[in-house]
Amino acid sequence: MPREILGTPEKHRLSSKSAPSPSFLRSLPNSSSSSSSQSISPSRNAARSPPPGSLAQAIAPPPRAALSPSPSPDAHSSSTSTPRGIRFMAMDEGGGAITTTTTATTEPSSSSSSMQTSPSRPTTPTRPTTCEDLLKQKDDRIAHLELSYQRSLDALTNASSSLSSLTSATAHELRLLRLEADALRAERDELRSGWNAVQQSLREREDEIRDLRRQMRGLKEWVSNSTRADATGAATQVSDEVFGTGMARLGNGLQNWVLVNFRRAKVRVDHDDEGVRVELGRAVPMFGEILAMGGKIHLIQSAVARLLVEMVFGAYFVGLTGEQERVIREAEGMLGGIASTPESLNQWRALTLSILKREADQKLQVETTAILDAFVNKANSILDAITDADTKATEARDHGLRQLVNGAIDMSRLLVVQKAIFKVTMPEILPHQRVLFDAATMEDIGGEDEESLSDREICCVTFPGIIKQGDETGGQLQWRNVIAKARVLCSPEE
Repeated sequence: MPREILGTPEKHRLSSKSAPSPSFLRSLPNSSSSSSSQSISPSRNAARSPPPGSLAQAIAPPPRAALSPSPSPDAHSSSTSTPRGIRFMAMDEGGGAITTTTTATTEPSSSSSSMQTSPSRPTTPTRPTTCEDLLKQKDDRIAHLELSYQRSLDALTNASSSLSSLTSATAHELRLLRLEADALRAERDELRSGWNAVQQSLREREDEIRDLRRQMRGLKEWVSNSTRADATGAATQVSDEVFGTGMARLGNGLQNWVLVNFRRAKVRVDHDDEGVRVELGRAVPMFGEILAMGGKIHLIQSAVARLLVEMVFGAYFVGLTGEQERVIREAEGMLGGIASTPESLNQWRALTLSILKREADQKLQVETTAILDAFVNKANSILDAITDADTKATEARDHGLRQLVNGAIDMSRLLVVQKAIFKVTMPEILPHQRVLFDAATMEDIGGEDEESLSDREICCVTFPGIIKQGDETGGQLQWRNVIAKARVLCSPEE
């Protein structure tokens, strides 16, 4: 096989197909006379090569390229001049033995050198011209590459270790997160089950509340049916607020009627008619002191209120004749001796009088009208006797008084048909008798503070009050409740 000439005096070339091993280059003899070929052992190269599939092989440096140094500037010298000491190196294409041949040097002729004189060129650094220098340079390069390779390998090893540690830490953290997620799921399931239990309990409570409300409505209907007037004439039971509101309305109505009709009247009590003085003294025993205080309106209001208590609220049932009232009272007294409890007697009274109340507008109309006329006549006789002629009885004044009395009659009938006992009270004030102010049952119309009236004597009662005894069933008569306070006027401080 033909050989390739790999070197000249100025330039040394290596084959691009097969790069010689540095170990082989070190084994070349320095003597120019050595011409024997030596085989290249692949053992060291095999030792240098990393095992297949390893990390070192993946990052192994590329194979050394064939040496192709730049030609020396002296390469253009004359072709007749032969360099002295030329050493040739040759290598087979198959990687066989390499031989060197040394030839003798000759001096160039003077004529040819003079003829081939080249122009002057800038001096360049001289490249290594010996194989030893090339080998040393390549060895240094190989050592540097091996050191770089080792450093890169160490860095990658450290990076791989750090990556492994990071992967282990990440896996551990991922396991912890998964465990925490499982715990949170379990807690969520527990909370959801608790929420469902609470919702179920709430639904049960709502059902229970609806049942209780249904039962309450049933009880209210039963109570209403048992206390409402029906075809049998059952008594109508009303709340205490109805009576309180009704009495307040009556009191205000009486006050307005007196103010409208007697605001400008002049009252005189020194009347010659003895009967008028007696009636006035019975209705308002302290009329002299009231007039002395300037209480003209209070005196007239007290006189009319006293007539309401005696003729309307004091009747057993307004509309009955004297004989009818006596019979019913005797029957009640007889039942009182038979009944074991006052509750039964009160229920009988409420039921009996409720029957009369249902028929009063038709069956008792005549007697009711007679009582109404008697009241208006008596009130006019007293008021006309103590006032001047400018305020005598008129149709308008009588019409207002009749409306007031009709309201009092309706209130009186509603009170007596209740199972509880309602009493209309109007304290009676007599001469030389002290009646002190009682904040529990009295209301001062003078506008003074009740605390300052605790020991004050009253001089006039302008409208009665209502006191309830017992409960809605007619029992518990020891219970006492003030439904409406009596309106009084206290004497001035001494």
